[in-house]
Order: sequence, then C-alpha cells, then structure tokens
Amino acid sequence: MAVEFLVVFIPMFIVIDPFGVLPIYLALTGGMVPRDRARTLKLALVFSTSLLVAFALVGKAILDYLSVSIDALKITGGLLLLVIGVMMLYEGDTPRARKGKEEEPDGLTHSPEDVAFVPLGTPMLAGPGAISVVIILTGTAADIPLVVAALLLTMTFVALLLWKAGLLYKIIGKAGTRALTRVMGLITSAYAVQMILDGISSYVMSII
Repeated sequence: MAVEFLVVFIPMFIVIDPFGVLPIYLALTGGMVPRDRARTLKLALVFSTSLLVAFALVGKAILDYLSVSIDALKITGGLLLLVIGVMMLYEGDTPRARKGKEEEPDGLTHSPEDVAFVPLGTPMLAGPGAISVVIILTGTAADIPLVVAALLLTMTFVALLLWKAGLLYKIIGKAGTRALTRVMGLITSAYAVQMILDGISSYVMSII
C-alpha cells in the first residue's frame, strides 16, 4: 500500500513543483501584509486543490464521453510534461515563474483575490501538466481515494513550503531554487518519456 501511494504521490509532487512556484509567489505577495499573504495562499490552495480533485473524480468520465482513451491522454500528457521538463532544465526555472517575473513590475501590490485564483491557483499550482497527471493516475490506479489522498498530501506540502516561503528562499537562495527546479525538470522529463512509452505500448497491445 505504501509503495502504491508513493507511486502516485511522487509524480504529482514533482509536476506541481512548489520550488518553481516559490520565486513568483514571493514576487506576487512581497508587497502584502502578512494577513493578506496568508489569505492569498489559502485561496490559491483551496481553488487549485478543488480543481484537481474535481478532475480526479470526473476527469475519466469526461474522457469517456469524448471517446478519448487513457493511452491517448498518456501520450499527449507525456509530450506536454516533456516540454515542461526540458524548459525547466534549460532555463533553471519553471516557465510559469519566468513568465510571471517578466510580467510583474517590482513594487506592485496586489490584493489577495487579484492573484490567488490566477495565476497562483491556476496555471501555477493546477496547470495543464498537473491536471493531465491527475486524470491519468485516476484512470490507471485501482483506488481513486488513493489518488485523492496523495493529492491532498501534496497540497499540504505545498502549503507548508509556501507558508515559509520567505525563510526557505533566504536559506537556499536563488541558485538553490534553480538547482532544485533543474533536478525536478530532469525527473519530470524522465517520467514524461516513460508515460509516452507506456501509452504507446498499451495502445499497440490493444490492437494486436
């Protein structure tokens, strides 16, 4: 059971990548008072978690309605994750964080509602890659509650990391954040390739 849980939890944590979210989260909430920063984090986590749980519960049904197989989603999701992983390796930072930095002028103050849902909730935490992984894990895992439990644990870790974002960023610094993101990019790329191979393999076996 523990092994099955880790098989679901690890890719979910890697794809959501809280270390990649860290710099842009600090940039967006840097001008906020502590109460507003806490409210922003709470709203973003509730929204992103609700969105991912919804896809975990009904995502497979949506695919069935559209006549899209899990194998097709594995290949498509794998390609998407591969692009994200390679960009994380190449840039040393997640593409979403890089984009956010370019768009956010220094010293700009936001209200919690301005940034909690977009871009923090989605696409930073509940982006296309995370949604694809959740649907694939739900479609292939025997125990759907296991996927939901792994998702909730992942978001708990994200909450703890972002709650102490300022302290964590001071400890590991900009270089440390980028190094961790590169490691996650490597693992994401490898996971994406395996997902593509599994999708192709399953499809070939189904038509033989």
